[in-house]
Amino acid sequence: MINGKTAIYGIIGWPVAHSLSPAMQNAAFAAQGLDAVYVAFPVEPTAVETALRGVHALGVLGLNVTIPYKQAAAASCQSLDPVAAACGAANTLRRTQAGWEGFNTDATALSQLLDGAGVRAGAELLLVGAGGAARAGGWAALKVGARLRVTARRADQAEALCAALAGSVGPRCARPEVVPWASLAAAIRTADVVMNATSVGLRGQAAALPGLAFHRGQVALDMVYGDTAFSREALAAGAQLVRGEQLLVRQGALAFNLWTGRAAPEAVMASALHSRHEASHR
Repeated sequence: MINGKTAIYGIIGWPVAHSLSPAMQNAAFAAQGLDAVYVAFPVEPTAVETALRGVHALGVLGLNVTIPYKQAAAASCQSLDPVAAACGAANTLRRTQAGWEGFNTDATALSQLLDGAGVRAGAELLLVGAGGAARAGGWAALKVGARLRVTARRADQAEALCAALAGSVGPRCARPEVVPWASLAAAIRTADVVMNATSVGLRGQAAALPGLAFHRGQVALDMVYGDTAFSREALAAGAQLVRGEQLLVRQGALAFNLWTGRAAPEAVMASALHSRHEASHR
């Protein structure tokens, strides 16, 4: 039962009603016997800073941050861990008396998933997108030693991302390279790894990135969960797909540990995510 002592956690974004994080985190709290609840907070773009101050004042203990607020959240934090500082974006916040402490569990989770998919130093990784999620993807690519190439509809954003990430992991990493958006299809064909860090496909959108042409031997990582054109094309071509659901569970497990100090029941979280996803498609 929710009562006056129940610890409150949540996720902010715009929109956020589609998020599967509440089902996943509430299942984890229940499995651990914790008196805690996780809810979604839809926050309009003009109100994000006010909302972050407000939920802190209300005693909310932790937040996840989703599109489009990861960079704004980092700027609003009292302190950042080294990964969030290097990315310039935070997707997990932990309450301290002085303010929010920011982390980027997306970046850490992505580096673990890339390593698990067999991505090794020297692999060419094409990062599609240049927003807050892409900053985590770029950091993860450099962390595993990949040669990072970035493309986005807005060339200035891709340039800014490459400049921000240069040297963020270590001086031995090659400087990220910008690929013109018009060359996306050709860049996909030659890349060892393709990572979608855009919102294309979010909430079941029919939209697709132009020029999706995967092949066997590639790793395709989609940061959007659900049945997306990106994931369908990758599977059809025989590429090794890392789904957005895998990222959601892994980053959520890392957030759970930061908030509670406990090892996350990752299998429970994945099962809850699967059940909620199946129910939404009945």
